[in-house]
Amino acid sequence: MPKTNEKIHVLADESLGGIKREYVEVDRKAEVGDYVYYGKTDNILTIVKSLDSGILMGEHSYWAANGTYRVLEPTNIVHIDGERYEMVDREAEVGEKVIHMNEGKSEGRVKEVADVGVGTIDVIEYEHPDGDITCGFSHGCYRVLVPLSKENKYQEFKDKKRGYKEVKNFIHNELGITKEDIQEMIRIAVSNEVKKAAESGEFQSFISSKIDSLIEEGFGDGGRLLYGFKERVSQTVSNEVGKRIANNLNISVELKSQ
Repeated sequence: MPKTNEKIHVLADESLGGIKREYVEVDRKAEVGDYVYYGKTDNILTIVKSLDSGILMGEHSYWAANGTYRVLEPTNIVHIDGERYEMVDREAEVGEKVIHMNEGKSEGRVKEVADVGVGTIDVIEYEHPDGDITCGFSHGCYRVLVPLSKENKYQEFKDKKRGYKEVKNFIHNELGITKEDIQEMIRIAVSNEVKKAAESGEFQSFISSKIDSLIEEGFGDGGRLLYGFKERVSQTVSNEVGKRIANNLNISVELKSQ
C-alpha cells in the first residue's frame, strides 16, 4: 500500500473542468499521466514515460530516478469560490450543491439542487425573467459537494497555533528574551501610558463621576455612607483605570539585533 505524505498540493484538475483539487503525496512508482512532485527543483510535472529505473516528466522529458519524486494522488476535496468541499457519492438533498459527473469526469458544472425525484434531481441552471430554468441530473451522474467550513476553521487555528509556537521559540531561543524581560517591557509601557493620561487630565472626569455616584448611593441609605466606602472608591478607580488602559494601550516592542 502506498505511503501517504501529509503535504497537500492544490492543482487545477482538467478532469473536473479546471476546478482546483487537493492532491496528497504518496510513495509509489509513477505511471504515465500522473502528477509528481520533484523536490530537487520544487516543481510539479506530468509523467510522459515510465521506465524501470526512473521516469521522464514534463514537456521536455526531464529524467528523474525512482525514489527522487513523490506521486500526487487526487483526493475528493475541491476548492470552489474560496471554499473547500468534499465530493460525496450519495443522493442529493434540496438546497445542496452538486457537480455533474460523467464516467468520472466533469465539465465543472456546479449547480444547486431545486428538487429531488425518483431517478433524477432538478438543478437550477440559470435565472430567467419568468423564473428559474431547471435541468435534470440522473442519480449517479453527480457528486454532492459537502462544505468543509469547520475543517477550514480548525486548520486556520492549527496554523495560528503553530505560528505562535514558532514566534515564541524565536523570542526565547534565538533572541534570549525571557518572560521577565517581556513583563518588564509591559510594565514600563503601562506606566508611561498612565502617566500620559494623568498629565492630560483624561482620568479626572470619569473618576469624579464615579465618586459622585458612590457618594449619592451612600447618602441614599438614611444619610449615611455605606460601609467600606473608602475601599469601594479605591477599587472603583483602580478598575476603571485598568479597563481604560486595557482597551486603549497599544504596546509596540521593537527588537534590534546587536
